[in-house]
Amino acid sequence: MARLVVIATAAVADGFRLAGCSTRTANPTEASRILRRVMSEGDVGLVLVTADLWEEIGERLRAAIERSARPIVLPIPAGVVTDASTRRQLLGEMLERAIGYRIELSSGSST
Repeated sequence: MARLVVIATAAVADGFRLAGCSTRTANPTEASRILRRVMSEGDVGLVLVTADLWEEIGERLRAAIERSARPIVLPIPAGVVTDASTRRQLLGEMLERAIGYRIELSSGSST
């Protein structure tokens, strides 16, 4: 079975660990190295990288990630997103990366 691994800064890593996720702690200077190492582990199917660390990943590695079928690597918000439209946008972007299609999520209201 494929594993989920989260790459996060020390400030939020414990929260992912408490949720039961396999978590690697990184600072911005080592994010690319840790991501490469996690991607080379054969049993990893999904890697979540906090947005602050994702910004530090070089373009070459990002391009390699886009070409790679497995593991799926997704950036996630590094903090709490309270705005509903921002949450929908972020979720839509994650779904697009995961399944290859852009999905527009509605607010659920019929106005």
